[in-house]
Amino acid sequence: MQIKTSITTLLIFTFSSLLLTGCDTYPYKEKIQKVYDYNNPTGDKAKCMMVGSVTKSMYPYTTYYMKGQDLPFAQETRKAFNNRLKNDSLHLFAGIGFFTEEYAGEVDGRATYRYDLTDLGRKYVDWSFGETNFCFGRVVVDKITRTNDTINGVGGGTVRDVYFTYHLENVPDWVKDPQIYKRFGYFKEQVNGEPFEGWHSYSVSSNGKLTTMTGESGRYKWAWDFNKEIKEE
Repeated sequence: MQIKTSITTLLIFTFSSLLLTGCDTYPYKEKIQKVYDYNNPTGDKAKCMMVGSVTKSMYPYTTYYMKGQDLPFAQETRKAFNNRLKNDSLHLFAGIGFFTEEYAGEVDGRATYRYDLTDLGRKYVDWSFGETNFCFGRVVVDKITRTNDTINGVGGGTVRDVYFTYHLENVPDWVKDPQIYKRFGYFKEQVNGEPFEGWHSYSVSSNGKLTTMTGESGRYKWAWDFNKEIKEE
């Protein structure tokens, strides 16, 4: 009985997959591109690098030390760890001219620095989530490769993942520095505008309507730990 049930389930799954790949005529490429361009009308905010919780009104911003920020990441030191990540990110972007950086003295034996946005920094800054972010690029969907339906583990319902290749347009030169793009988890192929694998997720209603959940455009990333060395290519 168990074997029969398993075979039946496998046949249903296989048949469903064949329907998706062979008979699904939905214009995913055009629809996904339309969503991305609608939410990125200037074509320069597809990918964003998160500096940290510094709002526009907080500049000029002076760094501070939090106890435990030099320790490896752990839940109990999360806030302190993120504070160090923010301080290191400010210093990184000051190095490419997005901030002015000046020594602001010592507090409890720790050096502090004052940062302010430059005109160059203002060109790329984005204030989403009440934070300082630097954004770039436009996602161009090249080709849909496959789709896959799963059951949403949170709340139920069907989720459809659409896999595709894409390339990035409008990538400024500063992004192509390995110390920048690698630090934020991007790849050489991406920043050079080469074809790259991506995905877009829809929720599928009972009547078959597709609603975007998440995708490649409009993604925000934190930097990796600055204590880990980035190797040059």
